[in-house]
Amino acid sequence: MRAALQHHFIKLRIRYFNNRKSCRYIHSSSITLSSSTSKNNEAAFPSSITFLTDVEGDGHYFDRFIHHSEILGFRSIQPTFGAYKKGNWNFGTLDPEYFPYDNEVVFLDDGTIDKKNSMLVYGGDIWDKGGADFYVIRQLLSLHTRYPSRVHFIMGNRDINKLRIVDELDYGETKRLPKHKGVYWLRGTGLPGDPEKPLGSTTMTETAAERLKWMLRGTMGSVDAFELRRQELQRERLTVMNSQSAFSTQDCSEYETISDEVFVSDDDVAKSYLHSCNPNLGLMSQYLSHAKLMIRFGSVIFLHGALPAIEANSFPLPWIDPESDKSVGHETLTEWIDDLNDFASDQITNWKEFGKAMQPRDAQEDFWASQGGYSNTSSGGKLFGNLLQYGMNTLPDKSKNQSVVYNSWMRDGMPRKDLFSLDEQSWLENLFAKEGLQLILSGHQPVGDAPWPIQLSNNNWVLPCDTSFSGDVCWASAEKASLGRGSRPNGRGEVAVSEALIMCCQRTGKLKTQKRQTLRTFG
Repeated sequence: MRAALQHHFIKLRIRYFNNRKSCRYIHSSSITLSSSTSKNNEAAFPSSITFLTDVEGDGHYFDRFIHHSEILGFRSIQPTFGAYKKGNWNFGTLDPEYFPYDNEVVFLDDGTIDKKNSMLVYGGDIWDKGGADFYVIRQLLSLHTRYPSRVHFIMGNRDINKLRIVDELDYGETKRLPKHKGVYWLRGTGLPGDPEKPLGSTTMTETAAERLKWMLRGTMGSVDAFELRRQELQRERLTVMNSQSAFSTQDCSEYETISDEVFVSDDDVAKSYLHSCNPNLGLMSQYLSHAKLMIRFGSVIFLHGALPAIEANSFPLPWIDPESDKSVGHETLTEWIDDLNDFASDQITNWKEFGKAMQPRDAQEDFWASQGGYSNTSSGGKLFGNLLQYGMNTLPDKSKNQSVVYNSWMRDGMPRKDLFSLDEQSWLENLFAKEGLQLILSGHQPVGDAPWPIQLSNNNWVLPCDTSFSGDVCWASAEKASLGRGSRPNGRGEVAVSEALIMCCQRTGKLKTQKRQTLRTFG
């Protein structure tokens, strides 16, 4: 007997706010979808999902998102400082007794309804550009601790590349570092870090702080991260000394003048990366321990980048050599997602073991980054190098990496009308039809000041949601001026915020049609 079917109607609502003192502009765009699901699976499908991605340490944007969200909100709390005091600082170690903030994120339905199954999916890239790395990650980890079944994390390339910290800084805070031979993706460029042109500065290669500055600036695309982390540590120290909140968008700005009584040295900044990226005790390790490469709820998929080219019955697992393992390839998307997530989990477990058993490195040994590849033989590369490679754009031979982390829906870094070739659109639409998909949400590459809906046939959608250049977007009309970045250190600016909200309810009936709504209010 066939199982009784009900329809889940998924309402995707893109909410875009652009606020200034004199006016408020709100754009709300709704896309309504439906999917058939067995009645036995109803409880597993959330009633609503909010999607946030690529915050990159921007605490002001994070707060704007929470304040405007229909799913999440803040509640006031008393900051807690644990055993930390002046001279005994927290450098990014996870400590449940240390939460130096005056608010925490909650689900708005908490305590108000019996059925609490709204969710947050965070799409990856949690640090690097906004100056509030610790604030953002502690808020998300705290929410996950209180609602473990309702908060889900995706691995982004800026999260995965932090595995390099313990590999390349080693025991950097107390011992002289092994020589660094450069990184494979800079080969032939002549830039600092080109393996064919050894690093010339002895401090860059022998001290943790100088090496970290080069790693962040020259190999991780995080030009200002070192100084922004220094400012965040200064704010936290003032907090501990004065028993106040470490971050409040009403009271502090990343570019405010920090008191001279709180000094944060270069070594302190390096120590904060070593501690926060410690494989077993750090904040980043806790995030990665809970994160996945792909998540699927019903007909909706979440990932950081984009789907790589998928041939018939052969979803790519690039860390496996098809010549040595003829069983590579799956017939279903679900099997592939499970394999990706099992692979990532195993690599993070290996990374944790590497951290526990870490021994001083042979001075002649390469780091994973120097040679790269899925078959790297360095001590770190053998354990977790495959995940590092999966988070990269290209392989050592400069060919494209078949990765859901770094792949992009865009062409040459820009949203374009003729996005897909006929062949590309055909395989993507066939995949949606075969696997019962209706929506893919992603981040990774900035698409403007609001998410970018890509419509396929049969009312199916792809929605890239990285708006991290929203402060750099200019109005098409000459009557409006771009609000710009203002005083913000990164590209999000001071005003724009978007929420991709998937709302689901159980009904019977026909497939609903697409509906768009726009609302402007001024005051």
